[in-house]
Amino acid sequence: MSLTQTVKDGVDKVRTYWKTPPKGRYMTFKEIAAYSGGGIGAYLIVCMSYPCMLATTNTFLSGVIGLDLTDMYILYVIGVLSGIPLTAVRANIVDNTRNKAGKYRPYILRMGIPCALIFVAMVWFPYDKLNLIVGDGQIFGKEAVYVAKCVIILAFNIALQFFYNFFYDAYENLIHVLSPNSQERSDVASIKSVVYSFGPTVYNIIIPLIAAMFGTNQTDIVVYRFAFPVIGVIGILLCFVVYANTQEKIIQAKTHVVQIKFIDAFRAVAKNKYFWIISLASWIGFLETAYSNILYWLCNYGGACSNATYSIVTTVYGNASLWGMLAAPFAIRKWGKKNVQIVTNIFNIIFILCMYPFFMGDAVGDDGNLRGYIIWAIMACLWLNALVASFAHILNPSIQADIRDYQQYRTGERIDGMFSAVATIGSVITLITASVLPALQKKLGMNTETATAVTSDASIMSRVLPGTDENIGTLLANQLANGQDNFTNASSALYDVTGVLLPLLRILVIVAAVGAAMNVVPYFFYDLTEKKQKAYISVIKVRALFEDYSNGIKNDAALVEGIDIIRNSRENANKTPFGTNKKDYKKIKNKKERKQIMEADEQIEISKFVCDELDKFSTDLYKYELAVQKEIYSAGLDALKTMTSEEINNRISEAKAMPSSTPEEKEKRSFALDVARDMKASYNAYTKYFAGKDFVAPDYSDLQKLFDDEDACDDKLKELYINLKAAKKEKDSVAASAIKSEIKAWEAKREEIKKASKAETDRHAYFARAAKFYLNAEKLVKQEENYKHYDDIAAKYEEAKAAKEKAEEEAKEQALREKEEQKAYAAQLKAEKAAKKEAKKNK
Repeated sequence: MSLTQTVKDGVDKVRTYWKTPPKGRYMTFKEIAAYSGGGIGAYLIVCMSYPCMLATTNTFLSGVIGLDLTDMYILYVIGVLSGIPLTAVRANIVDNTRNKAGKYRPYILRMGIPCALIFVAMVWFPYDKLNLIVGDGQIFGKEAVYVAKCVIILAFNIALQFFYNFFYDAYENLIHVLSPNSQERSDVASIKSVVYSFGPTVYNIIIPLIAAMFGTNQTDIVVYRFAFPVIGVIGILLCFVVYANTQEKIIQAKTHVVQIKFIDAFRAVAKNKYFWIISLASWIGFLETAYSNILYWLCNYGGACSNATYSIVTTVYGNASLWGMLAAPFAIRKWGKKNVQIVTNIFNIIFILCMYPFFMGDAVGDDGNLRGYIIWAIMACLWLNALVASFAHILNPSIQADIRDYQQYRTGERIDGMFSAVATIGSVITLITASVLPALQKKLGMNTETATAVTSDASIMSRVLPGTDENIGTLLANQLANGQDNFTNASSALYDVTGVLLPLLRILVIVAAVGAAMNVVPYFFYDLTEKKQKAYISVIKVRALFEDYSNGIKNDAALVEGIDIIRNSRENANKTPFGTNKKDYKKIKNKKERKQIMEADEQIEISKFVCDELDKFSTDLYKYELAVQKEIYSAGLDALKTMTSEEINNRISEAKAMPSSTPEEKEKRSFALDVARDMKASYNAYTKYFAGKDFVAPDYSDLQKLFDDEDACDDKLKELYINLKAAKKEKDSVAASAIKSEIKAWEAKREEIKKASKAETDRHAYFARAAKFYLNAEKLVKQEENYKHYDDIAAKYEEAKAAKEKAEEEAKEQALREKEEQKAYAAQLKAEKAAKKEAKKNK
């Protein structure tokens, strides 16, 4: 009875919040289901990237396509370098997108489709026919066919540097803007990670099963040619579910026009200390991936199991992530992201080292293959490793979203794409560190010379891998007949289990453990707590409230929420918290009471943070900043017309010469330097765009009208497509044709409006760049003035609250009406079906 009631309550909850988010949350259950379920498709496409994207540990490109490890590293370097400017383009597109669909949603489809097509093309490309184009000679001292193969792989990967990375960022970063609630983001990240993991699970099952079906191993390209087209189609169809059923939600003033200059965004992100902590962890922990191919090698080269068994092994191994992703939100809620990150990384090191003993002693059986128990023992170690590592699937997007909230709090801009651009600094570091593993593998025997010796050894080639009917020599001969020369492939050296594979695995386990240890160190310096994140969001909401009020924008829901935040903050800021550390709270034995007190204390700290924002203009630092900005503001925009580069450079020099012995002096110096640099940037932009032209602020209402017209077109098109679907269902070809013509006309109108809004947005952007130093001054001066008008805004509270409640009630009534209409429609269809059945029966 209790279970039945629980299920019933769960179903009722889903129905209640299917189209309306729970109180205090931002995402509906429908949205969560779409983001998670559609993620299966996104990750099917991600799985296709594993064999195709250049990487120093890529077993497909080395073991199937036949690229030498050193050559693959060279191609990887070229690919990464080519991706740096593409990353900047990508970042600029994302941060300057004004689209009803949002920053990320449009690119899930726009970039996903090209990705799937490229992946399919890569496995179907006739590499064995390249001699018809380049001949059988040599280029750069190597066979022309091999060089041509490298060029083709590089060309595909340069394209993927843009399309795939854009697609991956679009899906993964979408969670950052679906909700400003950090805990909600963690919860949804957990749900979507559990659900989308079904995609990799299916992929890991079907690839070895297809290999078994063809009587070969996973080094045969036929396996991927069979699987990839189907995976690609299913992946894209599911990605459409994400696009069609999610809505981005970014907190900022309605009048805020997002047009960020590349260098400004770059400079802003570069000052984000949390970004550097996260980046440093990944840069110095590069060795951790050394163990990534162990299971694949044990099966396909060591003969530790058949492909059918390998399918089971990888399925069980993949299951470990499920439990970690389910547990992550609860662990985050209880201990916080930083603590969970550190503890799981420490366990990660332990479980990696647990593999080492199984590669020692009598690991090889009489048949020359690894003993069967090894694959299961290693799987157990990796299962535990995956269990704790899977917490990162929830932690990483949650942490990334938090540091973007911090960025918006610090700069006033929601900079998302530029984080990827700044991260390209790490690409240079990665190019150096990425050479370590292939160099190590090559030195330990995974090279062409050793492979040639191994594939010439009759005793090794006569070995039969489990689940295959022919020996290794015959398998390689069959692959050669299909255009794959694996006799000289460096990966084939791993067929020598005793002399190459086991010694290599022992070293890689130690290397991976060292990498995992290095990865955890930076997180000890990460101090962006969940409490701080909530405080940042509260301040962002308050700022947006005052900015919208100043610009005459009415937003009842935002006004009510903002005033509630301010009132609660003023009420709580002067209270004394019960405790200051964990020991104080542990004294309270009643868990419910302890939780309530801890939440109250948290609210006190957040309230003090909000009040500090509201009262910041009474501090010495802000008095100094305000004095500087008032001077700039009073001089007006015309000051830019008479400004000289010499004056600006002098101002920069004076700022650099300011004292910086105390924290406050450092902040003043930094502020003065930023103002001077902004002045220089404005001067350069003015000279470029407005020299000899009128220099006046564009009217925002013109832009808003275009945005409203574009939204109206979208709404009309949505209505027309619904009508078209109904006409097709009724088989009314005349009506369908008329609706199609109307759709075509509205789409043309929308394109015209989009072009006009793009031109108007650019006009605003050029002005914003040229007037940057003045607008920054105006912003601070007006913010100080706006904060004085709290009473005026608060006076509208009751009116706004009533309007908000009325709107919510109307929305509920509309939802109920739609529900009843759906029921009536379903009943009508049922009746029509029954009538047709009865009529057919009576004939």
